[in-house]
Amino acid sequence: MSKKGKEGDIVKFIRNGMMIMGKVLKVREASVIVSISNDDAEALNLDTPFTIVSNKNYVIVL
Repeated sequence: MSKKGKEGDIVKFIRNGMMIMGKVLKVREASVIVSISNDDAEALNLDTPFTIVSNKNYVIVL
């Protein structure tokens, strides 16, 4: 988990014991905003399919 993601990267991370994959929409200094599936958002009780993930908590897949 050492590389910082960039816009368009596919990343995976664990949230509430679930493995989630999503696409990086925006890069911040210490985190990224990730678009996830509507099903994953619903399972995580999120109102939108977007979530913020710390740079230390995801792995770049593609």
